[in-house]
Amino acid sequence: MPTKAELAEELARLRQRVEEVERLEDDHARALSALRDSEERLRGFAAAASDWFWEMDADLRLCFVSERLRETTGVDPDEVIGKSRLQLGAGDTDEEKWNAHLADLRAHRPFRDFRYVYAMADGSRQYWSISGVPLFDDDGSFLGYRGTGRNLTDEYHARRIAFEAQDLLLQAVESFTAAVALFDAEDRLLLFNESYLAFHSAATETIGPGMTFEELIRIQIQHGLIPSAFGREEEWVAERMERHLNPREEFEVERSDGKWVRIREERTTNGGIFLTATDITETKSIERAEQEIRDRLRAVIDHLPAGLSLKNQDGQYMLVNQQFRDVYGLGETVLVGESPFDYFRHDEAEVFRAQDWMVLKTGVPMEVETEVTRGDGGKVFVMITRFPVLGSGGTPIGVGGIHVDITEMKEKEKQLRVARDEAERANRAKSTFLANMSHELRTPLNAIIGFSEIMEQGLFGPIGNEHYREYAEDIRRSASHLLSIISDILDLSKIEAGRMELHEEPIDLGAVVESCLTIVKETAANSGLKLQATLPKGLPQLVADKRSIRQILLNLLSNAIKFTPVGGSVCAEACVEADGSFALVVRDSGIGMAEEEIDLVLQPFGQVESVHTRSHDGTGLGLPITKSLAEMHGGQMVVESTVGEGTEITVRFPASRVLTWPGGAGRPSQNSA
Repeated sequence: MPTKAELAEELARLRQRVEEVERLEDDHARALSALRDSEERLRGFAAAASDWFWEMDADLRLCFVSERLRETTGVDPDEVIGKSRLQLGAGDTDEEKWNAHLADLRAHRPFRDFRYVYAMADGSRQYWSISGVPLFDDDGSFLGYRGTGRNLTDEYHARRIAFEAQDLLLQAVESFTAAVALFDAEDRLLLFNESYLAFHSAATETIGPGMTFEELIRIQIQHGLIPSAFGREEEWVAERMERHLNPREEFEVERSDGKWVRIREERTTNGGIFLTATDITETKSIERAEQEIRDRLRAVIDHLPAGLSLKNQDGQYMLVNQQFRDVYGLGETVLVGESPFDYFRHDEAEVFRAQDWMVLKTGVPMEVETEVTRGDGGKVFVMITRFPVLGSGGTPIGVGGIHVDITEMKEKEKQLRVARDEAERANRAKSTFLANMSHELRTPLNAIIGFSEIMEQGLFGPIGNEHYREYAEDIRRSASHLLSIISDILDLSKIEAGRMELHEEPIDLGAVVESCLTIVKETAANSGLKLQATLPKGLPQLVADKRSIRQILLNLLSNAIKFTPVGGSVCAEACVEADGSFALVVRDSGIGMAEEEIDLVLQPFGQVESVHTRSHDGTGLGLPITKSLAEMHGGQMVVESTVGEGTEITVRFPASRVLTWPGGAGRPSQNSA
């Protein structure tokens, strides 16, 4: 039987053993807890790095797939359990890539992130990624694979959308005619188009992503593309970088190749810079051409011999030239943006505004002469022509004005009026004197003519010597000619003095023509001429002064007979024309006149010099008196003539002097001698 000591010793050993067991249990519990924690962490990491877990046996058949496969892809795990990797396939994945994956499986090599296309039962496609490691027992025998899988379909779709968006962006950038470049937050080139490369001239091959903006502008300077940087390169770089990093408004740059570029820079939300550069060379050329046109137009405007102004609808000056300022004594005043009320007297400015308003309202130009107070207080007479300034729609948008200083002309007109009045007074005095001298001149001439006729005819007995009778005939002929001249002068003087009175009455013009033909009949016969008249039957009466009409007709017939050679003809006609006026026509086949000679013969004492003219007596007053008598009746005289063919003179009386036309002219009567 064990002793007490032995029992105590055994009990101590048991107690020690229990303590060791308890200690081992505690260690085991801690180890299990640590294992569970480690496994939980592993599962957490695996879950974070993948969507589902899978295992394959030694025959490469799936023997386990976690439920997460259904959640992430919609595929039932039971559908794939028992299928080999070869049976599952990889859709339309690249054949070379698929064969390499199968080779890894057969060689029991680990693989990572093998991506392939999985064909779903409904025909849709998903993009999966699997990773796996081979499993071996302690003897090194292959047991299968264990791994994870991920569904990349959403990631693929997002990436495709991003790629498509990027491709669209690249296409859009390349389609820009303007140069486009995008710089990141570190001011490095990310994106650009061909047009941007072209701005760097021969250095295009050295331009690429990652270059800083400063490197790019230094390349431009090295190739001498920036004239404004010549001789101050570093200063220009600093100025350009400051503008680039602190974008403001767009600006323009001239290049040494003759091009002009408009540059615009903007900050992006991520701190980068978006740059566009537009070629505006053509626009600049147009602007230069337009500026040249404006300069030339301005030079023309400033050298016009008249003042020019343009005002808008509110009456404010938009443009004035220096001549305008000179006309109104305004010196170098700008005037643009101001109105006439700022520079002219209020009442005169009111008149200007009213006239401008009328032109704007009617669209019709207006011309006025007016006196205006100058800026220096003096007065100036101006002729102002106002005209509407039309907009693109054809409606008035302003008023233009041409201002001509006519002060000197007005003064000359005043002087001319005074001289004219004096000349008219002198002429009237002369005409009055001649008219008053009618009796004093005609009485002695009539006595001379009468006494010479008595002596010529020997009424009181024969003259002793035949020469005295010839002298008496010469005296009578000369006195008669002088009386005719004096009568013409006195008639013209009466007309000019306004003392010729018309005794108007209804007259038979046909009878007047017949009587005048009788008077000149003998003269025409002696000259070897054919004299005739064309008078329609039923010719209406004319209200006129009978004596004046006879004088008109006799003057015309005498002139025609005088200037028609032997064998020619003279014809008198009378008719009512379509407009109701009464025409008296004398036509001859005489020597005629040139066009420039007609004005001469219509002037008092005007005669065309020729051998035929010099062989006949005359004063050159017949046609002027005839013209004046016609005009006193409200009519007119028209002369048509051709050298060598003859002359036709028409005296036309207004329709108001023709009595009621009886109708039916009938056949004209022909009277000839």
